[in-house]
Amino acid sequence: MAPTLYGHHRICVCPRCRHEVIVGRHAADREGSGEPRYYRKVFCPNCGLHPVPLATTPEIPGDQIVVNKAAYLVRSPSRWEIIVFRLLGTFYIKRLLGMPGEEILIHDGDFYVNGQLYRKTFEEAKRMRVLVFDQENAPKAGGWKDRWEQSAAAGTPVFRRADSKPAHEVFQVGDLPHLTIDGRISPCALTYRHFLLGSGKCEPICDEYGYNGGLHADSECVHDFLIETEIEASAGRGSLALRLCDGHDWVEVVVPVGASRAVETFAWPIDAPEQTRKLAEAEKPAWLRSKQPYRIELAFVDRRVSLAVDGRLWLCADLPEAKERRGVERPFIVQADGVQATLRHFRLYRDVHYGQQGTNAVRGKSVHLAMDQYFMLGDNSPNSEDSRFWPDAGRVEAACLIGPVIHVHASKPPLRSRNWRL
Repeated sequence: MAPTLYGHHRICVCPRCRHEVIVGRHAADREGSGEPRYYRKVFCPNCGLHPVPLATTPEIPGDQIVVNKAAYLVRSPSRWEIIVFRLLGTFYIKRLLGMPGEEILIHDGDFYVNGQLYRKTFEEAKRMRVLVFDQENAPKAGGWKDRWEQSAAAGTPVFRRADSKPAHEVFQVGDLPHLTIDGRISPCALTYRHFLLGSGKCEPICDEYGYNGGLHADSECVHDFLIETEIEASAGRGSLALRLCDGHDWVEVVVPVGASRAVETFAWPIDAPEQTRKLAEAEKPAWLRSKQPYRIELAFVDRRVSLAVDGRLWLCADLPEAKERRGVERPFIVQADGVQATLRHFRLYRDVHYGQQGTNAVRGKSVHLAMDQYFMLGDNSPNSEDSRFWPDAGRVEAACLIGPVIHVHASKPPLRSRNWRL
């Protein structure tokens, strides 16, 4: 269930970018000895450094949970909640996804119910997001100059070659790296690209988890992304356009700066920007004031685009399902038009990607649930024993459910402990 719940694990600070690398106990390291041979594939999920010297760090006990065993006596189980249940003689902790009477299918990393894509709310997507990139944890040598590229064009960005000089500056304010973009004279765009320092090339973002201690052989490209950052417009009047790509479409949210107008969102196919269409606009006019910081959150998850400013949802719109999507190397663009802006504390996340491992509800083979059956999945999909693998098509009877969990983290051993299957 990582990163939602951790079992026995080790923590090491990446020597290159200072990102905190958390890795679970290797399956072969039964005693938690930390022998280097078990952890030689450990990498930093932020900068890609390999190997990371994890084996010399002490092991930390797993998270503890409290189970509300009375909850389902007064209410029914809810989708997306984490529950404890007993199956095949073992206690498990998983996330409940499939509800009684539904037809379940996993396709392209997403969850389908009765043939339709099931879309998470913005808050649900935030609770399950997985960190991909943290601007604040920059490599000591060179910073993040290879992760960002600048274009002066207002349309599709012109990407520079990997061996060319950076076209913009990442400068330091105190101890934190900031991004600046100046579009006062002409529109200017900054694009995040997933440039791997080890291989020296830009590659699609995959469903890797640093917690698993290495890349898995059947890794899949992910498509659903979220960003959060603090944005402050320091000069000018115009707009900021924030864009995310899922491998099929670009979505763009245009936020006014310095003047009250409606916030609008647009979309276009990645190969056909001339087919740009307006999706929606906010009900009330709004804008960003100059020299005032705002916490901006943008998500393009389950084909749903959501924008929140200072914790309030400003806009939400859905796109039609896309059955096939490409891998995404450049998921995010910010464009300034008529304004200068600074981005602080930028982070890029991805959604949980449910893989095609197993035999149930994958590769086009759906699972039908009876009126007293459920379907369970783990958040760490590449390394999760869940309904995709279990007998009887992964169906879990209602009688097996014990209750929802309350996540409690503690270093002391529990008063009465059980071995839970994460």
